[in-house]
Amino acid sequence: MYVDVELISNNTYQNSTFTYQVPGKLKDKINVGSIVIVPFRNREYKAIIVSTSNESLIENPKQIKNFLDVTLNKNQIKYLEQLAISYRLNIGILLYNFVDISTLKKQNVLNQRQINNILIKDFNVFDNKKNNVFFVPSLKIGRELSNYLSDYLNIDFYQRYGGKEEIDLLKNNKLKNIILLNTNLDRLLIDDKTNYYFYDSNNAAWKLPKLNNFNVVEAAYIKNKIFGGNFSFINYFPNLEFHNEKVEIKNDLSYEIEYFYGNSVQDCIDLYSIKHKDEHKLFYSTNKIPELKGLTFAEKLTEKEVEGILIVNPTLLTNNILNSYKVIYLLSLLNYSQKNNVNIVVFSTTEIDINKVLNSKNMSKWILKEQNTRLKFGPSLLNKVFTFNTSKKINVQNNEYIRGPIELNDDFLYEINIDLNKSYDYLKIMKMFKNLKDYEISRARFI
Repeated sequence: MYVDVELISNNTYQNSTFTYQVPGKLKDKINVGSIVIVPFRNREYKAIIVSTSNESLIENPKQIKNFLDVTLNKNQIKYLEQLAISYRLNIGILLYNFVDISTLKKQNVLNQRQINNILIKDFNVFDNKKNNVFFVPSLKIGRELSNYLSDYLNIDFYQRYGGKEEIDLLKNNKLKNIILLNTNLDRLLIDDKTNYYFYDSNNAAWKLPKLNNFNVVEAAYIKNKIFGGNFSFINYFPNLEFHNEKVEIKNDLSYEIEYFYGNSVQDCIDLYSIKHKDEHKLFYSTNKIPELKGLTFAEKLTEKEVEGILIVNPTLLTNNILNSYKVIYLLSLLNYSQKNNVNIVVFSTTEIDINKVLNSKNMSKWILKEQNTRLKFGPSLLNKVFTFNTSKKINVQNNEYIRGPIELNDDFLYEINIDLNKSYDYLKIMKMFKNLKDYEISRARFI
């Protein structure tokens, strides 16, 4: 008997598997999902078995050293596969960096499954009959949330340092209300007796740069889809790439915004210059605008000297469909300005009232249209879309996941579409990513 394994390591062999022979005494004990010890380059590594076979293409492969008496079940493996595929990682890297094997081994499918999005302004109703775990994107936000929640709940514990020791201490105590850093999501066993809250869930700090910007919020959505649990995501607007459930938005937002309308952006610049000719302000903007007399631009929004935010031709649409990522980004700017007493200035070539659009009664209809479009074409929670360019055509015949090419100037554009709602071949997908390692693959977020 032979097996292919992925090393549980922060390794440089991403998307690669290695073949080992199974000693006779272990043949009846191990299977796909088993955690074993293997020799590799003069060291021994933990590894997870991803396939088994009675034959090997490799002559005289090394033998497995030991079996750690852990075999993950189909749902637990499915969770790891979907996370790995979503971020072009592999299961071994996830088990080394993020997922706690001993916790995952105990995780079963729960009786309850509920998922909600709650606006930050409405985040003030809690169930005292259940335990409550609040995940936060940073220790700073954890402290702020602890202060806020103290008016509603007795907080038994919140993370102050972010170290593993805090979690080990937590496991030995029965605490009702706790606040944890987001990286500890997979160190906790999800159960039916606990409400799980993901606070400020659109914050960029939910992404882990060392793991291809692995998003812990997306991991939570996938975990809920497979295992269940009562999950609530707290934000200013739901991320519709992940959230496929029904959403009812009733906003009463009000932001102070100074508008400058013109037939061109230059007209807007001229109008601003006339009105504020004697002022000198430092603005932040993601739009390329030439610096004007009295108007200069900062590299970062968080610079202390920033006095204003400039938005040029704001839109919430892509191809005439609501784009929740644009809404989320716009709201992040507006709420930052409100919190830090920073001016918002809009240059627009069409008349627009941002407050009116955000508070529109049609918002729920726009949300539903985006969700339906994502479910049909992707990208969505279980439909992953990637793109890459090549200078020459490549052979993609018989590859069920790659579409293209589309001629784009002198290049060729290809799309990878992986629908996790359907049956999929994890090893085939990993091999595909490995074969494409020389190309810059981007994950699509927008419709």
